Amino acid sequence: MIDGDDLKAMRKKANISQELMAKKLECDRKTISNYEQGVSDIKSKQLFLWFMHCKVDTKSLLNQIRLIRGDLTSSKESKLQDDE
Repeated sequence: MIDGDDLKAMRKKANISQELMAKKLECDRKTISNYEQGVSDIKSKQLFLWFMHCKVDTKSLLNQIRLIRGDLTSSKESKLQDDE
């Protein structure tokens, strides 16, 4: 699981200040601080924006999600065929 320390490390490695990250995510600097301190949880949309701005490669994660979705789709199709 990604925690506040991970978010802070990614941001610092990308040389982005809390203020700039707040502008990029369209929120307050205090919100960024709260994410990094673990006071509040980051929403998935903002997390992916964080990854994007920090240039974190999310391809493998997204590919895994697509595979899972494909497995569910084919599983549903199999069940429908079995019912015929």
